[in-house]
Amino acid sequence: MDTSHEIEVLKKAIKDHGSVNSDGKSSIAYGVLFKKTEDTLEALNGTLRSAKRKKQVTFEGELLMMPRDKEVQVILLE
Repeated sequence: MDTSHEIEVLKKAIKDHGSVNSDGKSSIAYGVLFKKTEDTLEALNGTLRSAKRKKQVTFEGELLMMPRDKEVQVILLE
């Protein structure tokens, strides 16, 4: 499966709805990202894991779950 389109949607959502952190990178809470992409990304966790493997985003842990991880920051590395 080609996830490049989904990763681009993810990156745009982080840029559009996140904020710039102290390192100058776009960052967003997982809970906010979850709400903002629920209509555009069917498999948010799969897309996040793929983007993390490709070193395009980073976050603590392997798998983020709502509501437990709603405050975990997803950071865009590009």
